[in-house]
Amino acid sequence: MARACPSRLPSRARRRRRRRRPHGRFSSRDPSGRYAGFEPDLGRELAKAIFGPRQDIDSAIEWISVDRSTAVTALTSLQADVVIARLPATEERAAVVDLSDPYFITGERILVRSTESEIKDLADLDTKTVCVQSGSGVDAHVADANDSARTLALDTYASCVGALQQGQVDAIGADELTLWGLLGQDPNTKIVGRPLVEERYAIGMKKNTSDRYGFLPFVKTWLAGAIRDGTWGRLYAQHISPLSKETRTMP
Repeated sequence: MARACPSRLPSRARRRRRRRRPHGRFSSRDPSGRYAGFEPDLGRELAKAIFGPRQDIDSAIEWISVDRSTAVTALTSLQADVVIARLPATEERAAVVDLSDPYFITGERILVRSTESEIKDLADLDTKTVCVQSGSGVDAHVADANDSARTLALDTYASCVGALQQGQVDAIGADELTLWGLLGQDPNTKIVGRPLVEERYAIGMKKNTSDRYGFLPFVKTWLAGAIRDGTWGRLYAQHISPLSKETRTMP
């Protein structure tokens, strides 16, 4: 493509969804089978910018399901043109696929019982036990933040919630989005302290080569506009604020 204009961008936009229940407001599928949540609606706004306003913008989108482990492969194998899948922007990923500026900035934090008074920040985890999901990598981040903390790895965060309720652990460590979901399931909990690590989620695209020249700057310009004109804030208020109890106007 010679330049970045909607008529010259890929003729089909493919989006993804994620099934994990704690992230239902971020991305899920409703009873009718329609993809719903912050990320799908952000994808719809991008599709409108590419294809123009349509009464049924979903007719211009072919949805596929990916997660972090399959997102890059979906792009490099041409299964997808665009991925909006809680994909952290890293140098390693940027070497393989194109990444937009961040559309969401979050981090890993700590969830404790609402009656907990001793744990207010990472320094208070000395000799405390933090439950993490097996394979999530959060245990290493807890150790980096406080090497006197202990971790217990369980298969699911639901198991971690049970362990917290039963007093088997003192806290749960996870990404903020997961913790918001857990907070919604158990109101007798609260999120405390600074983030263990920060994550910046970016829109992923196939590398900006001759077949789609100008697509990356087009997406970056569109995203900046969506933040500036309030579209991003509207989607956050609709989907994320009920969990986070926060109002945001930018990532």
